[in-house]
This record gives sequence, structure tokens and C-alpha cells, in this order.
Amino acid sequence: MDKHPILSLCIPTNGAVEWILPVIESIYSQGYDNEKFEVVITDNGKDSHLPVHIAKMSYPNLRYKQTTDEGFLNLVSCLKEGKGLFCKMINHRSVMLPGSIADMVALVEKYKDTQPVIYCSDGNIKCETDFVECSNIDEFVRHLSYWCSWSAGIGFWHKDIPVIPNIQLNEMFPNASLLFEIRKESEYVIWNKKYEQMCDDSGKGGYNLFHTFGVVLLDIIKGLFDDGRISSEAFGIVKKDLLGFLTELYKSEVILPTKHTFILKDIKKNVEVYYGVGGYWQMIIKANFYAFYTCIVSIASKVLKPILASFNRK
Repeated sequence: MDKHPILSLCIPTNGAVEWILPVIESIYSQGYDNEKFEVVITDNGKDSHLPVHIAKMSYPNLRYKQTTDEGFLNLVSCLKEGKGLFCKMINHRSVMLPGSIADMVALVEKYKDTQPVIYCSDGNIKCETDFVECSNIDEFVRHLSYWCSWSAGIGFWHKDIPVIPNIQLNEMFPNASLLFEIRKESEYVIWNKKYEQMCDDSGKGGYNLFHTFGVVLLDIIKGLFDDGRISSEAFGIVKKDLLGFLTELYKSEVILPTKHTFILKDIKKNVEVYYGVGGYWQMIIKANFYAFYTCIVSIASKVLKPILASFNRK
């Protein structure tokens, strides 16, 4: 592309062809003006077969680059490759909803003059509007809570990209490091409109789940509090909300196992770091109750479904 686009869709991947090809299709099937956006893919997959598929594509605004980045650091390289006014991270499993590219371009146009830090929460936070405008980081953290851990939500103005090499990145949450350190002071916007649908994530994992969220993430948030950037109230909100999230993880990954490959060891030790023994047992009791309720609902649904179907046939 000769001129810089309004929007860069930055998709880091590890060569997961079965995931990223539907994402690419979901972007270009919208038929949006190719001159207003670009797609940038960085691939750190060893022996990746993705180049074979990319070579068959003829999109003028698609760029592909292979990297040797370890793990999540590939997303940093992808953002740095973007040439758009706004560079938006897209998960390689995020199938984009119809109209989402136009919505994102409109988002950039709306804030291009003031250029606040923008986080795209995809409808995951509780609010009454699509836009939550925050005057400082404390207000931002209060609204965003533990969703700051979701890497797919980040995006940065092109003027901020040169700052990235100066930021000390957390190995597990480089996205959170970027989100909180790209500027020390700023206005913030949470865009809460739904724009994507995650495709199947079986096989996802490889890291210690409860240490990563129960310790590493809270270390990052506590660092903001220790530096005087957020209040104790904001830290407390994240901590409380995160215990609910850990409870859900325990239910879905330990009691009712999925096909994920997360490391599930030293759970009690990790949870007790910030929540103590009481918090750990609160998580266990609630997770078992939720799991029991889920099983009852599932069984009831299976029993009632044929009965209701027979009534409908009469």
C-alpha cells in the first residue's frame, strides 16, 4: 500500500492454520475498502505451513512476516509492524463479525484528534453504552478490572509504537505492560461493542494457569498501586473480580476438565499468595457448587428435551 491506512489489524500467530485462515476470511468477506485498513500477520510457528496459504492470497493490503519471537512476545512484533493510524491486536482465533471492520475504522475516526489509550473489551465488561471514557488510569482499571489480561483487547496509536522498545515487558502479560506503560498519564477509552467470536480453542494452554492469573497478573496491578497510579479501591475491585474468575477456571479446568493443556499444579499455594487460606477455600466451595449446578442443568436438559419434543409433535 502506498499510503498509510487508518487501521492496522495485527494478527500474531504460531502457524495455527486451522485458526487463522477463518479469521482472514472473516475480515475480507466483509468487502470493506482495502485502502482504509491493512492486515499484518507475524508468525513464530516452527515449520509453519501458513506461507503456502498466504501465497495463494491476492489481497494488496495483507502483509506476512515470519519471526523467531518466543511465546507472547510475537504480539509485540506484530504491533510494531503496523503502519496504520491505529494498530489493533487481533487474536488468531478471533473470527470477525460482519461490519466489525467498519466499526473499528469509525472508532479510530471518532478519537483520532484526541488519541486516548483505547481498549476494545468486546462486550465483556458491564456498562450501559459502547463507550466508557475515563479521565485517568485509576478510573480505567476500575472499569476494566481483570480484563486487562486479555491480549486481544489492546490497540495503540501509531505515534505510541516507537515507545514499545523502552517498555520492560512482563513475559506472561506483555499486553498488560504495553497497556499500562505506553503512557504514564492519559485519557482512556473502553470500547465495549462486540466485534468478534472466538473459534474453538481446544489445545490452548502450556502455562501454569493459577500462577499466571492468581499471582503474575495481580503482581502487575499491585505494581500500579505501589507506584501510586491507582487507588487501593481500584486494586480491591480487580482482586475481588479476579477471585470470581479463578473460581470459574477451577470449575471449568479442574472439576469439569476441558481439552486445554494448562498446567494445573500448586493451585492452593498460588491462590493463597493474594487470597490466603480463606480465599482458597471460598474458591473451592463455590467452584464445586457451580459445577454441581451445571451438571444438574445439563442432565435436566437432556431428560426434558425428548419430552418437550414429543409434546411439540402432538
